[in-house]
Amino acid sequence: MKKYKNFFSLLVVAAFYLWLIHAATTHTLPSESNPVIFYSNQQRQDLKLTLCRALKEATNSITLEMYALTDPDILKILKKSMNSKIVLKILYDKSASPNLKPIGGTPSSGKGLMHRKIVVIDHSLVFLGSANMTTQSMRFHDNLTLGFFHPELACFLEQEVKDNHFTFYIQDQKAELFLLPDLKGDAIKKLINTIDTAKEKIQIAIFTITHPLLTKALINAKERGVRVEVAVDFFTERGASQKTIQKLVDADIPIYCSQGHQLLHHKWAYIDESTLIIGSANWTQAAFAKNKDCFLILSLLTEKQKKTMKNLWRTIQLESELKNLSH
Repeated sequence: MKKYKNFFSLLVVAAFYLWLIHAATTHTLPSESNPVIFYSNQQRQDLKLTLCRALKEATNSITLEMYALTDPDILKILKKSMNSKIVLKILYDKSASPNLKPIGGTPSSGKGLMHRKIVVIDHSLVFLGSANMTTQSMRFHDNLTLGFFHPELACFLEQEVKDNHFTFYIQDQKAELFLLPDLKGDAIKKLINTIDTAKEKIQIAIFTITHPLLTKALINAKERGVRVEVAVDFFTERGASQKTIQKLVDADIPIYCSQGHQLLHHKWAYIDESTLIIGSANWTQAAFAKNKDCFLILSLLTEKQKKTMKNLWRTIQLESELKNLSH
């Protein structure tokens, strides 16, 4: 009997590792029947394989707004796409990417960074989130990217001159996309208002947080009884975010600090297990007032999406240290 139990245990372990391998190598793309997919390397999803497949399967057009585009495999695919007569439009930040003019790239102009991470393929497929198109960002650093099959969203993002705000629906879910910089202040007002409507819980995973208005909104939420938790990157917790983190600690808000093995590069907030705010924007004044950035608010998350966020937050907690409260 013991022999059979050991054999059964080995089968369970083998099945588990097979599942891990499958999860790490599966790269399903959004489709009309499955229009929204969450991708995170912390959930053993290979974003590089996913994006490579999506770019390779392009038949008509590729539009990129990307802060850092350096991955050699991605660059090879883009060069081949250009030679295949696919319409290729690339806007990039020259401080983070090499000269991409030979493959149709245009360096961004303006005072701030071109900090977006947006991919649009064949007027229908859209990827946006916190991951750059670098090998480390797609495979090593902690990121979350959302994939959409949504022709109207794709069309909006492909426009040369865009509005700063676009509302759309995916089945029963409402989504609002804000493009930054937003000199009118509508985007920051919307973000603060979303925080202010939280009733039970706010979980935030963010690379950098320094914006005083967003900090105040989180402290106010804590004071009215909302459970607020913040996960922040190891390096910015000791650098740019240090003063803000101390204010949050003083307000008895738990802070999870990554270990520093890779960047905690997330830029999302999960509110009342129902609403997700995600994009390329760190919670800084520069992101909202100077940089070409973006964030999206997705409401009424599905049970599958909620499960993904629950598992992702748990992973972040396990991979981080809880910063001791000062009192």
